[in-house]
Amino acid sequence: MADLITILLLVIGCYALAAASVHVAYRLRRNKARESKHYVLVAHDQHMKMEMFLRQFSSYSRRMGTDVQLTVVDSHSADETAQIVDRLRKENGNITVFADEGLKDRKRSHRDDSSAGLIWMLTNEGIVSKPDQAILVDLQNPSDLSKMPF
Repeated sequence: MADLITILLLVIGCYALAAASVHVAYRLRRNKARESKHYVLVAHDQHMKMEMFLRQFSSYSRRMGTDVQLTVVDSHSADETAQIVDRLRKENGNITVFADEGLKDRKRSHRDDSSAGLIWMLTNEGIVSKPDQAILVDLQNPSDLSKMPF
């Protein structure tokens, strides 16, 4: 009988230690700043996939506990891309829309200087606050899709 009581006290002690560890871990993590990422999506006639991309970013943000800020650069889409983005922006406050008048006139090269120019322009407009943290994704370039976290 004494062995049974010893085992019961050991189990209760392990349970109490586990509960205390969870509370300590929560308090330590609560004071820590949340990680944040900023994605700049360049869209031109992407109405077929735009809603899926934006909803996947929202799902990723909730699932990973990471704040995701999205900026959609609309390069004069002739389809419903802008309307889709506006509708989802009303549902989710972390989406910013930027209409770039000169993007369709420029040669759309995928070199780093073109990307840096767009990030610089967004920084000057006050949309991107940390240029080194913004991840530029051109939705027309299949190799850029690998920059997305999902």
